[in-house]
Amino acid sequence: MKKILIAISLFLSFNLAKAQDLVKKIPSNAFTVATIKGDNVFKLMFVKDFNESFVGKKLLTETSKSLDKNFTSIEDFGINLEKNMYYFNQLSDSITYNCFLIPIKDARKFESLIENKEKKFTQQGDVRTMVLPDSTSIIKWNNNMLYFVTGSIRGSFFADSVKSARYGIKYTKYGWDTTVTDSTAVAVDSVATVAYPEEIDTPAKVKPSKKTKTTNKKKKPTKKATKGKTLKKSTAVKKKKPVSDGFINDEIAPDMPDDVVRDSAAAYVSADVAEAATYNQGENDKHYNEYQQALKEEDLKKKALAFTWMTAQADQIFNGTYESIETNKSYTASLDNKAIAELWVSSLQDVYNSIAPEFGTYGKAGLMKGYGSLNAKLFMDDKSFRISTGLELAQEQADAYKKIMNRKLNKKFLKYVNSEKALGFMSYSIDTKAYLEEFPKLLKQTYGSFLGAKMDEEIDLGTELFSLLLDEEAVSKVIKGDALFVINGLKTKEVTYTTYEYDDDYKQKEVTKTKNETLPDFLFMFSSEDTRLIDKLIKYGIHKNMVTVENNIYKIQEKKSPIDIYFMIKDGIVFFGNSLSEMQSISNNQYNNKISKLHKDLLSKNNFSFLFNAQNLVGKVPDSEIGGVETAKKFNSTLEKMGNVYMKSNPIKGRLVSADISAEIPNGHENALKYLFSLIENAAK
Repeated sequence: MKKILIAISLFLSFNLAKAQDLVKKIPSNAFTVATIKGDNVFKLMFVKDFNESFVGKKLLTETSKSLDKNFTSIEDFGINLEKNMYYFNQLSDSITYNCFLIPIKDARKFESLIENKEKKFTQQGDVRTMVLPDSTSIIKWNNNMLYFVTGSIRGSFFADSVKSARYGIKYTKYGWDTTVTDSTAVAVDSVATVAYPEEIDTPAKVKPSKKTKTTNKKKKPTKKATKGKTLKKSTAVKKKKPVSDGFINDEIAPDMPDDVVRDSAAAYVSADVAEAATYNQGENDKHYNEYQQALKEEDLKKKALAFTWMTAQADQIFNGTYESIETNKSYTASLDNKAIAELWVSSLQDVYNSIAPEFGTYGKAGLMKGYGSLNAKLFMDDKSFRISTGLELAQEQADAYKKIMNRKLNKKFLKYVNSEKALGFMSYSIDTKAYLEEFPKLLKQTYGSFLGAKMDEEIDLGTELFSLLLDEEAVSKVIKGDALFVINGLKTKEVTYTTYEYDDDYKQKEVTKTKNETLPDFLFMFSSEDTRLIDKLIKYGIHKNMVTVENNIYKIQEKKSPIDIYFMIKDGIVFFGNSLSEMQSISNNQYNNKISKLHKDLLSKNNFSFLFNAQNLVGKVPDSEIGGVETAKKFNSTLEKMGNVYMKSNPIKGRLVSADISAEIPNGHENALKYLFSLIENAAK
């Protein structure tokens, strides 16, 4: 009976905790959901430990300064640190909502963070509301939860004139119209029609512009037209034929020398152009200012509309009833009780649509078709911290990737990994034949919808041609699809380079100099069952003096390369490297093999793997290349406190493809979170 009562109490407490969790407030159509699990976080580090840590002290000090208050603990913020905190966003064609849900433990403490003369809030029942300046964000809270929402209007929505008109918002597609006005055109046309033949006594008659009405009304030149000119009458000069029609007035021509008439005419026309330009600039400035004012008014309308929508959305979150994200199977399947933080994105196609609205119809062309929800989870324990990612695939894609990933790394590669000295490695293994067979299908699926249904026949022809030209079986024998790249260390080498110097006469002179460079000591290998093509390439290289050979070890002759590249073929493996001694030891079966179990499992059990051994890098990088002695000490100190960092792919399960990124914590640290805080503190010193 006692066990039954305990089970019932546990069941009730679990459901009560679940009912109090704010996840139920997240709508089912949320696009992204991020979670920080306070309970799991503060199991690794007590609140007291956080307050006394470097990060905690910094947070409390800066918050106290900015709010002119004295905070001694993060509990003073009034937030319930034992509950989950959420971020989510909602996308629509018109507005994007970015939202935070935070559990409240002490509403009065939280209100003390925001209470001052400038920030006031209203209260209705137990719900308080505060609108941030500019009405860009809203905060609502009660005694149990806080909700923060900010909304941003999507420009692509109001790019549609019909939708804009529906909300009384004008849309100017091309912005301010800078078309030249009629008065400017008249002045420019007039200048273009003035001609002054050198051997004609009278100036050429100015043709009236088509845009200018001809008038015989006599008019004195303006002050601007004669500014800087002294017009003197001369009785010795024969009267010139008056020039009428156009911009030159009849009264200018009599009793004036030809050159004066010409200068006066030009001055008059120039003055009109200047006046027209000045007038036009004023008009343009006026139009521009009017345009800017109109933009401001339209922006205010958009902000008001966004605020209206945000208010309604916030009220619904607080008071409405709607379907929760808990009903979304993809979301619930991504959850893990042991994670301290989680991220879930509903669809990669939606991601593409959201970041490429300027593509118009192509933004909705299904470029990411076949890729479903994406999730990421952060785990921390006493041995490591790990980020696990997963991507849902359509069934057709999942089947294709299962075929492509149906290969393991060549076990012979493991003979050439020395865990004691390797700085890191990267490997991959796929089935080349399966990849070449599935590639046209994947290509069509991805880009077929982008190009449109009208291109279906062309796409089919292209994929058929691809398959026809390639012999997948033959290619897969030359390059099986597995490879391993290992960095065994760093070495300093003196290299020569060409530069230019200049003498006292600034004559260029070519000079050859030397310098020391730190270069990686690497070994790369891939499997090949059929090396006939490679053998032919080698013979071609030898014939062209691009390759030399000694004891079955080939060297690529490239003078400009800072490193020597050697390669060889042995036991169905093609080797490349820059260490002749390593190549010789491989050739003579004398390679020193000391691979650890961790490295062996990482390479042999996964289609993709990556490893970085930080401690093997300590002291290997010259001080001069990382900012001097002090910086080098700090750099090496951080490396000494780091464990292995590695990445690996996981087998495809159902329609889920996943991968993990992990970082080990070295001995002497209680758990990954405290270790991470120590790294941050060490880096900040």
